[in-house]
Amino acid sequence: MEKGKISVIVPVYNGAAWIADCLKSILAQTYARFEVLVLDDHSQDGTADIVRRIQREDARIRFLQRDKSGVSSARNQGIEETDGEFLTFVDADDIIDRKIFDIWINILNKEKSDIALCDYIKIKSEDTEIFDKNNKCSELKEYSDKYNNIEHNRQEKQKNDVINIDNKRYLSDYILRGHSHCWGILYRRQCVGGVRFREDLTIGEDMMFLVDLLPRLSAVSVTAYPGYGYRVHAGGAMLRPFVPSYMDEIKSWELAADRIRRDFPDLNARASGILAVSAVLTAGKIAVLPPDRQKQFGRFVEKCRETVRQALKTPGAKRELPGGYKIKTALLSFCPNLYLGLYHLWKR
Repeated sequence: MEKGKISVIVPVYNGAAWIADCLKSILAQTYARFEVLVLDDHSQDGTADIVRRIQREDARIRFLQRDKSGVSSARNQGIEETDGEFLTFVDADDIIDRKIFDIWINILNKEKSDIALCDYIKIKSEDTEIFDKNNKCSELKEYSDKYNNIEHNRQEKQKNDVINIDNKRYLSDYILRGHSHCWGILYRRQCVGGVRFREDLTIGEDMMFLVDLLPRLSAVSVTAYPGYGYRVHAGGAMLRPFVPSYMDEIKSWELAADRIRRDFPDLNARASGILAVSAVLTAGKIAVLPPDRQKQFGRFVEKCRETVRQALKTPGAKRELPGGYKIKTALLSFCPNLYLGLYHLWKR
């Protein structure tokens, strides 16, 4: 392990449209001690040529081509293949602020925390004015007015740019409030230890990695600085049409709820509420399909329905549901065909 070095792990598959912007934003960092490992699952769109061209210009980039086996496998290999004292993950279609490594390192050194996470901004897929005329990545804070995506902590973070919390509050106020992605975080490698991404999940693997990491966390630092740019586009996993693997949305939250029930029992109601919401969202993905295709996935609709009914048996779970989901869960539980029909009409 090389002290002071950050290992940046970038999985990619068919990322030719965005990988250059991603790597340029990393290479523009004001903190110089880092390595970048790009793991390509045999892209077919010219991604490899783009990465190799940039690699020739900066020796901090390493490039590995591998048999396509998914993002979790790529991240796990990245952990094994790098040696920095710190780790961070950047998705190939995203960018990072040029100061964020410096900010993270300063926080971890000052606060002695295990991980540091930052705020993020959302970038539309058509936004291209991210780099100035010298090809340097602009500060995301200046680039966008979409600031403080962690809404429930906005007031506290405005009072103090960095807050320090324990693992239970990190779970309750962040992971269980939508900040359940592995990116936008700097990890101490020693803290990660043997925790790895679950390769049997295609959705929710980020969240499960963080939940599995919780027992190893004693101190978490959060900065309001918007250091990560998350690109929203039609190719994103959450916007794709339903396929059977989307049921991993439910599977991942079932696993998480079991772990939370064991280690943080007073947060069980909130975890069960989220599990119910995930089942409703999954059923909604099926509902937008044409009626004949909906019938093909009838067993998945029943799984969604049963998940909602079981999750809401947890005392207090119904109180954790957002307003609209009280109606949606009731409809799916007792009249699934009516729910599918109404949701289909609404989305049309």
